[in-house]
Amino acid sequence: MLGRTVKIGEVRGRVLEPPAGFASPVVVTAHPSSILRVRDSADRESAFDALVEDLRLAADLIAR
Repeated sequence: MLGRTVKIGEVRGRVLEPPAGFASPVVVTAHPSSILRVRDSADRESAFDALVEDLRLAADLIAR
């Protein structure tokens, strides 16, 4: 989608410039189903919190 390879762990939670042809910036996050597969409950909670933070960031961008 971005027109280039990115590592989710390196860009997760950051606002990226839009790829060619897109007007809006992009927020990269983990796929929600990946959180369900985390076995350790503390790690799962941390991954869920990160997802919520990413979605809040995206919502703030939309609200501008």
